[in-house]
This record gives sequence, C-alpha cells and structure tokens, in this order.
Amino acid sequence: MKINVSTCYAIQMTLYLARNIRTVSSTELSEQLMISQRYIIQIAAKLRDNSIIKAHAGTGGGFSLAKESSTISVYDVIRIMEGGVCIPECVQHTPRCEMPCRSSNLLDTLTVMKEYLDTYLKTITFDMLADMGIKGQLSEIIWLVESHISTMKQIS
Repeated sequence: MKINVSTCYAIQMTLYLARNIRTVSSTELSEQLMISQRYIIQIAAKLRDNSIIKAHAGTGGGFSLAKESSTISVYDVIRIMEGGVCIPECVQHTPRCEMPCRSSNLLDTLTVMKEYLDTYLKTITFDMLADMGIKGQLSEIIWLVESHISTMKQIS
C-alpha cells in the first residue's frame, strides 16, 4: 500500500489537532508541520467536508477536531484522502486476463489482506496516537502494532 503525501499531511494535521485540543490557525499548522499554508487549507477542506475537523472563521479562527479524537481512526482519514485501500482492478475485474497475478488464490489472499488492514487501521484512533510521545517513539509504535496483532489473533 502506498499512501500519497496529501494523506500523510492529513494524518499529521489530524494528530496535531488531537494533541492541541483547541482551535489552531492555518499559520500555526503550516509552521509546525512544515506544510505550505495553501496545502493545509486544501487538505483541511476535505477533512472538514467529511466531518473530521471544523473550520472557524474570523480573528482567532482556524481548525479544530469536529468530534472526539477517540472516534476518529487512521482508516477514516485514509478513506477520505485515498478512497480506501484498494485491490488492483486487473486482479478484481478481468476474468480472462492471462497475467500470472490473476489466479483466484491471489484475489482471495489480497481480499483477506485488505480486510485485515482495514480492520487494523480502524482500531488506531487519534487519541491513541496523541497519547504517544510527540515524535511517536518507535517502541510505542511497535507496541501498538504488536497489541493489535495479538488482539486480531484472539478474535480469529
């Protein structure tokens, strides 16, 4: 899975707002995240249109989360920005394709992988990420991944 830079910025913006529980100006977001203010506003429009953030006009305006960070998952932001995690169309829809990747076993495998990834990304909420160290220490991220894998094994 390849995530485009706009999606990475959207995740960073959402995380910054989750850590700073207040209205944050586009100037502050731009400076703190090192993203152009114009790009911040474009990404914010998508997040606002999908009820992840709110825009506040006027003096002291800016952006804030539209709901509790515990109800916003990484999956939500990826879905908004990317349309979700996708299986290549040639594998999904071309029954007579003669490419080696077309076997039904591959489609079944990719489908399971996509469902697992979707489920996993839905469990990572921005309150969890906000509770990690400011830089998201590698050990904390590894712990998060391992705890989710353990939970998924128990569910299976």
